[in-house]
Amino acid sequence: MTPRYETHPITWNESFSVGVDLMDQHHQQLASLINRLAERTSEDLNSEPMVDILGALVRYAEYHFRQEEELMATANYQELETHRQEHLQFCEIISETCYGASLGIVGARELFSYLTRWWRNHILHEDMKYKPLLSALPEHLRRGAA
Repeated sequence: MTPRYETHPITWNESFSVGVDLMDQHHQQLASLINRLAERTSEDLNSEPMVDILGALVRYAEYHFRQEEELMATANYQELETHRQEHLQFCEIISETCYGASLGIVGARELFSYLTRWWRNHILHEDMKYKPLLSALPEHLRRGAA
């Protein structure tokens, strides 16, 4: 039986909005980088363009995670540590996937499928938990994490 992979690019809609424009912009940028992988799923993950995309994705994800965690800390979000662990797990999986790609055991389709599912699930389930708290912060604080 062939594994079922997510093949549709991420399309932003309001159901993904966490009520903080800065975080929504970050999430859209992450989706854009993930979608760039979709355009190249037939390529080897070790090809130069794929390495560049993955590098950009990892750097931006780390930047976003820091900003999001700072904002959650400002709001005294009670589940910050659990959320931080989700972010660390994501970074570890990306690192393991890149290693697997270097060995030829992980392909672009598998990676795109994982990233797409993770992005959707993380925003809709984990990030939505902080939506009421962060969206209630004063505007200058919601912009201040930039």
